[in-house]
Amino acid sequence: MIEVNLHPAGAKARAKAKGRRRRAGRSALGGRGTRSPWLTGMIAVLIAAPLLIGAMWFLQRSRSGSLEERRHTARADSTRLADLRVLSDSLTFRQRLVRERVELIRGLDRDRFVWPHVLDEVSGSLPDFVWLTSIQESSPLPGLTLEIRGMAATALAVTEYVRRLEMSPYLGFVRILGSQQIPAEGTDLDVHAFTLLVDYTPRPEPRGAGSETGA
Repeated sequence: MIEVNLHPAGAKARAKAKGRRRRAGRSALGGRGTRSPWLTGMIAVLIAAPLLIGAMWFLQRSRSGSLEERRHTARADSTRLADLRVLSDSLTFRQRLVRERVELIRGLDRDRFVWPHVLDEVSGSLPDFVWLTSIQESSPLPGLTLEIRGMAATALAVTEYVRRLEMSPYLGFVRILGSQQIPAEGTDLDVHAFTLLVDYTPRPEPRGAGSETGA
């Protein structure tokens, strides 16, 4: 069945009402010629949000890369400093060990030539008509003291021997412990028996003389 509305006024009213609803909807959504501030803000937020997120991600990544590089640099510096410290400790230990060995060698070398020097000076300083009967160590090194016993034809010969020992670069502080006149064995002559106490006192040698003395 087909119904036909023959009342034009009702159709016009319905068309006007429909037009008002369309205009109201356009106004709410920001129709042609007008735009809602809320819609503009939403569009701006939607556009700006990805840009802002991208910028923050790039900045955070840049900071993370910088921190990672600094961490690697600090770790490398720490490793290098640890290696240098180990090397420094090793060199210090070796230097101390070498110094101790050098001092030991110097001490051995210094004491090695003591008795050759002493015997050379004691025998080389003898004047005429003086001979020795014994040489004994009264006190050991480093404060070496010798007890020298001998015979002399006269008392002046004993005095001359003491003077020569005092002039020695390796001996000094000569003391006469005893001197007496006794008959010489197997003869009718008298001799002077003497006992001396002598200190080993090497004098400082000039520079360059150490190598010559050691030779």
